[in-house]
Amino acid sequence: MFYMEHEKVLKEQMTSQQLGKAVKATFKKAGLTQEEVGIKTGIPRNSLNRKLNGGTFNFDELVRISQVTGRKLSEIISDAEALADA
Repeated sequence: MFYMEHEKVLKEQMTSQQLGKAVKATFKKAGLTQEEVGIKTGIPRNSLNRKLNGGTFNFDELVRISQVTGRKLSEIISDAEALADA
């Protein structure tokens, strides 16, 4: 039982890390720094950094990031899924 719960947690962390990598790549493609995105989205830079490195974004944060970077949220999610499949 513990092993199955631990494995589930690891998979969730990997998913969060992959989403973070996809979001970081989105910043780069848009030519924006973490600080610029933080200011434009209203997400404090330290919180944004934590989320990019395996933390959890909420839906509203992802929507704001999508708007600021000019990328569809579905594209960002697809990038994260591609990382998961790699």
